[in-house]
Amino acid sequence: MKKRGTCLAVIDMFWIVGYLSALGVSWSMMPSIIQMLNRQFRPSSWRILVALCSMPSLVIACASGLLPPSPRYSLYRRRPRQALAVLQQMYAINNSKHTDTYPVKNLEDCVRPDEETEDNKIQRYFTKTWEQVYRIYKHPYKRVTLYGTLACLLQFPGFAWLALWNTHVLQEMKAEHVVSGNGTCNVNIQNVVLDFLRNCDETNEARFGLLLLVSLGYVLGETLLIIGIDNVGRRPYLISSALVGGVASLVLIFRLHHAIRVTLSSIFLAAYAIGHTTTCVLLLENYPTALRGTVMGLTRILPHLTLFALQLFLRTTCLISIIVASTSLMGAAIIMLLVPDLTGLPMKE
Repeated sequence: MKKRGTCLAVIDMFWIVGYLSALGVSWSMMPSIIQMLNRQFRPSSWRILVALCSMPSLVIACASGLLPPSPRYSLYRRRPRQALAVLQQMYAINNSKHTDTYPVKNLEDCVRPDEETEDNKIQRYFTKTWEQVYRIYKHPYKRVTLYGTLACLLQFPGFAWLALWNTHVLQEMKAEHVVSGNGTCNVNIQNVVLDFLRNCDETNEARFGLLLLVSLGYVLGETLLIIGIDNVGRRPYLISSALVGGVASLVLIFRLHHAIRVTLSSIFLAAYAIGHTTTCVLLLENYPTALRGTVMGLTRILPHLTLFALQLFLRTTCLISIIVASTSLMGAAIIMLLVPDLTGLPMKE
């Protein structure tokens, strides 16, 4: 319980490391991919690309094999002792108590016979899924679910797309003053992606380097969370990240030296990382074990759908996009302040 937030922040740090690694691999592989498109294909190119892309999945699969099976799976496999041991560990971690204090001592004969047939198995699956979703929108979880869903919608860009947008805006504003909103600095998804190529056979090395540089702000944000999220608390981090990140983003619209803008962009991304991870921690702590997977899956798929819709219709100026990004960051933090802070307290069960 004392290091619960730190452990969850460490998990997000691994996501950031994976994102930076993927960025580095893309940068190094881009010339090979371009040569392949220009029919300068080397037989080893596609094999290397497939190996690099499949490596994270293989690592996750191997790491998952080291984890104990879920209690439900153990019960269905007629392993009640193994299921009881896992439940005792979960109880001890969530409530900061010894495993021997777990109230249930025996799980024998707890497995109900499987009465499902092949005909109703799919229907039963969707019924159970609907029941889980319905539970998180009922008392006492309804308020937290609505706040969490709205906050996650405001955090819709995600780590990768927010860094891509930030890099594009920095490059477009390098020689332009955008406070009037009348310049040529525009944002659309096609330019954000295609600007990483100068032409069909040359990579924009400067754009890749700038993207990697500003993305280090994510590492800074997660590091600050790991150091103090359990000592300072969740709400102070939300407030400070919203204020610092919002101001840093708004200052970008003024005429500044390029190095200062890069620094402010890194600070903004650090604030986004803090707000994003803190939101996940608050949501995980305010739901019991049976509902955590459901609420995290629901609140995380909606931002992806929002981003997909915006990719189809997004055509705006740099000034408007900066204001929207700053407002979204601060709005998500303000909403999550309404969610109970369980720092130093047991998780909901």
